[in-house]
Amino acid sequence: MSLSSALLTAQSSLSATSKQTALVSRNIAGASDPNYVKRTGSLVSGPYGSVYVNIGRSADEALLTRYIQANSQNASSSTLAAGLDRLSSLYSADDYSGSPAALIGDLRDALQAYATQPSQGTSAGDAVIDKAVALANALNEGTSQIQKLRADADADIATSVDSINDLLAKFEEVNSSIVNGTRSGADVSDFLDQRDSILKQLSGEIGITTMTRADNDMVIFAETGVTLFEKTARKVSFEPTTAFAPGTSGNNVYVDGVPLSHGTFEQPYGTGRLSGLLQLRDQIAPDYQSQLDEIARGLVTLFSETDQTSSGLPSITGLFSYSGSPDVPADGTLVPGIAGTIRVPSAYIRSEGGSAERLRDGGGPDNNPAYVYNTENAAGFSARLQELIGLVSEPRAFDPAAGAGANLNIIDYSTASAGWLEGKRKAAADNSAYNSTVSSRAEQALSNATGVDINEEMALLLELEQSFQASSRVLTTIGSMLDDLLNAVR
Repeated sequence: MSLSSALLTAQSSLSATSKQTALVSRNIAGASDPNYVKRTGSLVSGPYGSVYVNIGRSADEALLTRYIQANSQNASSSTLAAGLDRLSSLYSADDYSGSPAALIGDLRDALQAYATQPSQGTSAGDAVIDKAVALANALNEGTSQIQKLRADADADIATSVDSINDLLAKFEEVNSSIVNGTRSGADVSDFLDQRDSILKQLSGEIGITTMTRADNDMVIFAETGVTLFEKTARKVSFEPTTAFAPGTSGNNVYVDGVPLSHGTFEQPYGTGRLSGLLQLRDQIAPDYQSQLDEIARGLVTLFSETDQTSSGLPSITGLFSYSGSPDVPADGTLVPGIAGTIRVPSAYIRSEGGSAERLRDGGGPDNNPAYVYNTENAAGFSARLQELIGLVSEPRAFDPAAGAGANLNIIDYSTASAGWLEGKRKAAADNSAYNSTVSSRAEQALSNATGVDINEEMALLLELEQSFQASSRVLTTIGSMLDDLLNAVR
């Protein structure tokens, strides 16, 4: 090899090494950014020994798509699990001692104690009333907390929609830069990184699918096929509800004027945090509210009093009243919100001027003679108490739409309601754990395929530095040889 050829080869090696070193340094600098995608390069020989390094992204569209799906599933299931944990915590403290089922059992036991000693002072009767008050308060508080959860979910839906609109606006800007850069032949790698990052964030809010067209232009769809982005961002709109009560329906989420139906949020891939929030607000919380309402309606009916004069008078509410008192609700028909208004009238509460004997003797809160069971005013009268104890264990009609059963006694129905909620919570927790693992593995696989390994890049950097030093020594040696040759000629 001639000296000139050796010199050109060494210069080419130095040039290539310098460019590869810059590429490795760029990967190391970007490693701190989790959305940075590794850059790869290939050497291309040019004229007169010159060298070019073509730089590209190390991307994997299939892995990115799988991560987006897994991230959407994980966001949906984790939101559901958190909401169900919150519902479960309403009555799960102290081994569910404050649950409707446990409190109804306590009320029945107090009734049995009172029935065995109806004339032995007032403590046994007052104990029954105390249990009834605690039960009514638990149902009131449960209703209040369920509606608060729905209101919180509604507010979070509004936040999620705002986030979606913000991400779509950013996506529009970045996508435009990618399309224009692609058409002009510019390097759009950094913009592609930004776009992938936005897609990851967006999938956490709502389930999406994408399609890439000419010039790297991308279209985004919601999982029902509703377009979220095509050339421009579509407007996602939502009107929050100011206050929630049993029976109140939350507003829909609209994409470009098209409502996202609730069927949308039961897709196999889940649909992000928005899915979990809508299911909590419109399905799970209302169903549990309906079950509490059926428990309350069952109590009002169970303790209602009938006409004892055979005059054909309608039944009236007794120990438990509600907003519709004195009318007794129909069997097997849901009364929305009754769990929030059920209460024990003051006529039964001694501290409020009432008397527990009203429960033993009948007459209703207004002491109506037509509804008095103890017509002889006997101090040892217990027939009415025994009747109530029997009714607690007697199957009754519940509205099957509430989802906890249709023909059970009041305690079994309350137990079935708690079991329904715990079953939902366990399933959501299991799904959340599974989806979290899948999402983590998908993220790790994507990182392994496209991310920067610091150890690998540092090893390559050391190798390139050694190559640079070797090439530099070759140049130094060649330069020295040329100097010696010129000195000899002189």
